[in-house]
Amino acid sequence: MKKILLFIGVIAVALIMASCSSSSPKDVTNNYYKALQKGDFEKALSYSTVENNEEIQKEVEKLKGIEMDIKDFEIVSETISEDGQTAEVDVKYSYTSSFNSEPKESVNNVKLVKQDGKWKVKG
Repeated sequence: MKKILLFIGVIAVALIMASCSSSSPKDVTNNYYKALQKGDFEKALSYSTVENNEEIQKEVEKLKGIEMDIKDFEIVSETISEDGQTAEVDVKYSYTSSFNSEPKESVNNVKLVKQDGKWKVKG
């Protein structure tokens, strides 16, 4: 259970690190989860607000230690603030881990911020 909670926490941190040229928070979140699903943690972290390559590498190493496989995901909702500078995207996903071979479902609330006209995942 601790690994699952750690993974969810790392996802949140990784989301902070994601930068993207996509036009909506939903697009950025979708691209982030696609990269996670493929196990491409560096690409996933490239969608974040982390600008320092050293920080990205630290986060990649943390993610590599997690034994969790995202089977599928779905964007459930997208809410953009009135000022258009922050957003939240709810993602429903199923996963297996070293603790459970049967897929479990979870919902993650992804927070995003607009920086330099681009949406980025934040933690």
